[in-house]
Amino acid sequence: MGRLLLLSGSDLVELTAPGAGASYNTNVLAKDVSEAIATADQARLLYATKDEILLRDLHTGEVKPVIKGGSFCLAWSPDGERFSYKQTAIGASTRLYVSDLEGKTKLIWEDSSGVERGNTHFCAQWIGPDRLVFDRFVGMIPKQSTSESLKPNTTTVAMVGDSIKLVDGERKWSIQGVCPAGNVLLSPADQAQPIFIAKTTDRFEKLNPTPGPSEGRFVGFAAKSCVPFFVSQSISTATDLFSLNPTNWQRLRTASITYTFSLNAKFLIKSSAKLMIAGDAPDKLLLIDTESGDVIPLVGSGDKKLVAPVPIVWIEN
Repeated sequence: MGRLLLLSGSDLVELTAPGAGASYNTNVLAKDVSEAIATADQARLLYATKDEILLRDLHTGEVKPVIKGGSFCLAWSPDGERFSYKQTAIGASTRLYVSDLEGKTKLIWEDSSGVERGNTHFCAQWIGPDRLVFDRFVGMIPKQSTSESLKPNTTTVAMVGDSIKLVDGERKWSIQGVCPAGNVLLSPADQAQPIFIAKTTDRFEKLNPTPGPSEGRFVGFAAKSCVPFFVSQSISTATDLFSLNPTNWQRLRTASITYTFSLNAKFLIKSSAKLMIAGDAPDKLLLIDTESGDVIPLVGSGDKKLVAPVPIVWIEN
């Protein structure tokens, strides 16, 4: 299986299996962690505490601080060379930054209205190595001078180069997932359905996506691939799990899982797309076969309890 890193309450935990038939061991790597996110190649992990953002090498275990101050809404660029984050000072505005791995930052925008203060529902997402998308509301004031006429309450593309260029989209979208190849799953703002698929984001401001599946909640892409997975609760005691072919977006295999998930459940699909980790409150951490639907608890009833486990990255051997 390899190693699984997850959040358990405010602990960053590593879950390992020492050998065939042995129970899984848990090791706390860091405490007071509010967020953690790994690069697509499973090489680096960013995590935020109340005081700083730290960078962990997932191969060597080396940790170094990169950003001072409480931060949230961590997001990696697709190439893993930069990341974005937000910071809110007490009694001050919320700012969106981009940083390199040495902590050299650029301010993207500043919201002085208070709408974004501490809000993790409208985090920026990267759609290319030098482009990210975020929502702006009334009161969001770009700090840099710009010739564009920027509208409030819109989805905005930030092009990050030597200078920052902001371009508003023609429609407000809620991005549900961006795969390593650049395909995007999205829905109209403030709606979970319907799902649309954009095969390219080169012209995100004029996006015209195609309809996706008519049912199901998107739960994530298989690691290192663009196979998207969805869950749909058909009856009160079971959940249907299905995926889409990332070439033609046709529906692939369906498995029936004899378990129902809460809306807060978090999922992580292995790169082979045959196994999935599901973390669900208050202490469930499950290994699921995506073909048969078989469910195995990763942490048994006699083991140390996990608190609202959130799987972060699956580091394969």
